Amino acid sequence: MNLGINLCFAVKRHLEPERWAEFVRSDLDLDMVQVTFDLLDPWWPERERDRVARRIADAAAAWDLTIHSAYVGLAHYVPAGLLDPDPQARAVALTWWRRACDVTALLGARAVGGPLGTLSVHDAADPDRRARRYAELLDSLVFVADHAAAAGLVEFLVEPTPVAREIPSTVEQAEQLMRDLAGHTAVPVGLTLDIGHTYYQPLYGPDCSPRDWIRPLNSAIRLVHLDNTDGLGDPHWGWPHPLGGVNVADIGADLRDFGLGDVPVVLEVYPRFEDDDDQVRRTIASSVAHCTEQLTR
Repeated sequence: MNLGINLCFAVKRHLEPERWAEFVRSDLDLDMVQVTFDLLDPWWPERERDRVARRIADAAAAWDLTIHSAYVGLAHYVPAGLLDPDPQARAVALTWWRRACDVTALLGARAVGGPLGTLSVHDAADPDRRARRYAELLDSLVFVADHAAAAGLVEFLVEPTPVAREIPSTVEQAEQLMRDLAGHTAVPVGLTLDIGHTYYQPLYGPDCSPRDWIRPLNSAIRLVHLDNTDGLGDPHWGWPHPLGGVNVADIGADLRDFGLGDVPVVLEVYPRFEDDDDQVRRTIASSVAHCTEQLTR
């Protein structure tokens, strides 16, 4: 399967693009990366931002790496984004996504994406307000997709999350979102399936599994994030981990069973900032080795 890695492991560590590029190619023997906006913020002043983007693109090219996509990281997952109750805040989020599309194009990537935002407790509790936020979200995604097309991108990726006040957070919401956007966007909108999210028992129950998502959503899944979890949180562990319960061989089999054997799989292991740097490199390397072997079983 087509395995790559999200560069979240490099955040606050390998800040020179040349260093993570060498590590990914020479140590991990991978040829595909996903850039996180934690390494390159679309809000930065354009001249300096664009220079950094070109440096990242050049480093990837020098090590024969493909930048598949650019993606929301930790910093821009925190704001309420396109679901903020304040219309001015939602307008700011739209501007952020427009700039994110521009940066992604400079990187030479084909797609941009991430989680879309968070409803306030007040809005989520009221069916009418929740419906209004959803209708506005659809309009916002059409706008962003138009700008993505103008920037030269070919795809926008939406990531479901295991937070009930985020959209989409369930299979049914993801199906509805795909139906409501079909035929209305300048570039196709697909889903990023984060495997760790699908195991979140407090929301989806003790018997939940990735297959619950892969079976009904297979035609919309355009990317898979692969990480390890105990099903009680979203820790983004790697392999091995004493508490991790994600069986990568089963994931690979499920993807192939539903015609997703060619969909890119991106390892998303996010170490803690305080973790030892050498240990982080070993964890990333062991995770890549484990997933490479298990996905082909």
